[in-house]
Amino acid sequence: MNNKIKLLDGSMSFPLEKKGYNLHDKLWTGKALINDPDLIKNIHKGYIEAGADYISTATYQISFNRLEEMEYHPAEIKEIFQKSVDLVKDAILESKSKKEIKIVGSFGPYASFDPEASEYVGEYNVSDNAIMNFHLNNIRMIEETDLDIILYETIPCLREIEILSKILSHSSKEIWISVTCNENIEFRDGSSFEEACKIISNIENVTTMGINCFSPLLVNKAINKLKKYSNKKTLVYPNSGEIYNPKDKFWSGKNDYNDLMIKNWLSLSPDIIGGCCRVGFDNIKNMRKEIDKI
Repeated sequence: MNNKIKLLDGSMSFPLEKKGYNLHDKLWTGKALINDPDLIKNIHKGYIEAGADYISTATYQISFNRLEEMEYHPAEIKEIFQKSVDLVKDAILESKSKKEIKIVGSFGPYASFDPEASEYVGEYNVSDNAIMNFHLNNIRMIEETDLDIILYETIPCLREIEILSKILSHSSKEIWISVTCNENIEFRDGSSFEEACKIISNIENVTTMGINCFSPLLVNKAINKLKKYSNKKTLVYPNSGEIYNPKDKFWSGKNDYNDLMIKNWLSLSPDIIGGCCRVGFDNIKNMRKEIDKI
């Protein structure tokens, strides 16, 4: 049976952490992309074997601005962006998967570059132009790669959505936008999720709107709100429910995932589900099983 609900992969950082990889670095998982590409490729293979329909690149914290700051030349930056795509291609070939798997370029918000900002706060002490130039510099590099879909993820505030909306026409690719939210399914800074949906609904090359890096206990509420306010495909990929301490860089609390929860999500007919921080191969396998039961 061809199920309409598709499956995105899970966390890149979680499998790396389980292998003992040190991610306390400006590039986060991008450090492994550059220095240990086989590790990244094998994690992609793990998610392909778990049944994912979409595999995301290890570029969340890779940006033109960050790499330029680290004294990489533009040609080297271009190679790194393309390398992230090539590793997914290699993983697909080596896995010998017979299903169609699309490559999703994962790109973070301005918060992934600005040390003073955070995805968990959404307050930027910089000009709109600084945020716009950050994303424009990335788009120029992304456009030269052959990934299938651009995913702007963990966008924490309406302000950044408004800025992104002015520059997405610079891309010829399919785009997904995913935001992160508080318990009321509003942005991290309290700005309006409904207003963001209105803006994104009018952007032609954005096909999908999602919410990520939030508690799995809020997914039902998130799906309902996405369906109410957005005319795009619906994407949800929460974290495990554990709480991240950005100052001391550790996770605490418990993993809230369970099979019944996944069944409840699927009953609301989202278009795509997946996992964010601390969600690994086993969780994605369980999602695949539940989707295949529909």
